[in-house]
Amino acid sequence: MKRDHLTFVASVSFLGLFILGLSVQSSADEKAVAKDVTFACSHHGPDSMRLTLSLEKGTPRKVEFIAGNSATKWFVKIDGMDVTPANKATVKVRSGDTITWSIAKFNHGVTFAEQDLAQEMLDFDATVGKPLKDQTGLGTGDADWKNFGTKLWGTDPFDAAANGDVILLASCKVK
Repeated sequence: MKRDHLTFVASVSFLGLFILGLSVQSSADEKAVAKDVTFACSHHGPDSMRLTLSLEKGTPRKVEFIAGNSATKWFVKIDGMDVTPANKATVKVRSGDTITWSIAKFNHGVTFAEQDLAQEMLDFDATVGKPLKDQTGLGTGDADWKNFGTKLWGTDPFDAAANGDVILLASCKVK
C-alpha cells in the first residue's frame, strides 16, 4: 500500500510540473508577440496622419515615414519604393527592419499612442533625431488626443520649411 501511495504522489507531482511548464511556455509565447503600435503626427492630431505598425515575418527592410506637403497622410517608402497607405491604415513591419520618421516639408512631429507598446516593439536610437518625450499634454483639453492613447510619447512638432532641410525625427529597429 505504501508503494502505491508513493507512485500516486510522484504521478501527481509530475503532472503538476508538466502543467506548470506548459503554462510558463504559453506565457512566454504570448509575451514574445508584440502588440500593434499606433502613431500620428504631433502637429495635425490623431485623426490625421495616423498609422499602425503590425509585425509580420520576413527579411528586414528599410522603412521610411515621411511627413511632407500633406496634413492627412504619411508618405511611406519601403526599400525606396513608395507604398503610401491611406490614413489610419496598418503598415506591416518585420523584425530587424530599420525605421525612420522625418519631415520633408512644413510642420510635423510623431507621437505614439502608447509609449510602452512602442518601446516593446521598437528599439529607438536616442543618439539621432529629436528628443522623444512624454506628450500627454497633447491630450489636455483635446478629446481626440485623449482618446488616442493613455501614455502619449514622441517628438514635438518641428518646421522643415524654416531651414529647407529634411529633419530626422526618430530612428529605430524593430525588435
